[in-house]
Amino acid sequence: MVEGEKGMKINKKRAQNILICLAAIACFALVRYCLTTDEVRIKKVIYQGKAAIEEEDFEGALKHVSRDYQDAYGLNKMAIAAILKRIYAEFDNIAIQVEEMEVTIGEGKQGQAAFNTWVTYRSEEGIGYLVGNFEEPCHVVFTLAKERGKWRVIEVEGVEPQGEPWL
Repeated sequence: MVEGEKGMKINKKRAQNILICLAAIACFALVRYCLTTDEVRIKKVIYQGKAAIEEEDFEGALKHVSRDYQDAYGLNKMAIAAILKRIYAEFDNIAIQVEEMEVTIGEGKQGQAAFNTWVTYRSEEGIGYLVGNFEEPCHVVFTLAKERGKWRVIEVEGVEPQGEPWL
């Protein structure tokens, strides 16, 4: 009978330790979430989108674009999806450089990420630029809105669609 009680005490002690560890992990996750700023979250969206495009992850790239996306050129989320498909079909080894990013949070649930960028690709003809050029980067401004707790791109300024594969 003593052995059974001792075995129960060990199991109770183990259960308590596991509960304490789970509570500590939950507290850490909550503190980390609360301490993460919107600026950091917007940068994370930009870099996750960049990585998804470079990896030709269609769904991964589009999940950061709002259903309400609309830009000055009349493009919406469906048009962005079509452009991505054409780019993936025509070009290999897409590489995106992002420099000098500045993030601002505006009134309401909107923020902006402004940065310089170059987008290069490899095709049968060689290496070329989709955005920017060898001498000068393209300065772009992404406007994001917080939708259901996540930042999503609602507009991009500074990238001028020109010929293939934009049309």
